[in-house]
Amino acid sequence: PICELASSTLRYGPSSTSEVGHDLAYMNAKRILLFVDPHVATMDPFDTVVSSIEQHAPAGHVLDIYDKIRVEPNNDSFKHAINFMAEKTNNHGSYDVVIALGGGSTIDTAKAANLYTCYPPDDFYDYVNPPLGEGLPVPGPITPLIAIPTTSGTGSETTGVAIFDDVPTKSKTGIAHRRLKPTLGIVDQDNMKSMPSSVAKYSGIDVLCHALESYTAIPYTARPS
Repeated sequence: PICELASSTLRYGPSSTSEVGHDLAYMNAKRILLFVDPHVATMDPFDTVVSSIEQHAPAGHVLDIYDKIRVEPNNDSFKHAINFMAEKTNNHGSYDVVIALGGGSTIDTAKAANLYTCYPPDDFYDYVNPPLGEGLPVPGPITPLIAIPTTSGTGSETTGVAIFDDVPTKSKTGIAHRRLKPTLGIVDQDNMKSMPSSVAKYSGIDVLCHALESYTAIPYTARPS
């Protein structure tokens, strides 16, 4: 068997979230966009991220926050996030870095908003995987993304995939390209301490489903019409 692993750079360990401000200083990132789950925004991981940014990010930095994340994002919630980032970019200039703090829904939303703001397509479905969309490749590099997961199921901090529910067709699809992979994934066990038991259970099921999909998924062209 042949196996190839392509992943984001990962930093792993307790309290590693508190180092994110140092990363921004190293990147000289002065315009920062933070995507955060609205529930996570009331918890310690959010305070840790904001505190680290305030203490260590370059002087004169600007931090914008988007907290309208939808659990299990759909095409409408993706578009809402895209419009937010695009409007901020058009009015105030491009961001130097994007941070996603939350579960897979938050990280995937940040990936989509980042892509569509950097390279606006003619149609929303241009980057969406076939057969629903055109599956166009990402034209070039996008804004660096730092992903800080607060759940332990999706692994979105390591992948170039953003999954969403397509409301018009009642189907689940996504956008996939290596350029969508986060520049850095910060896996901090402390961020899991506030995870509700139900979320922990569903995260475990998510891991199992991803493993099963890796064995059972086939190209859409090979499926019965």
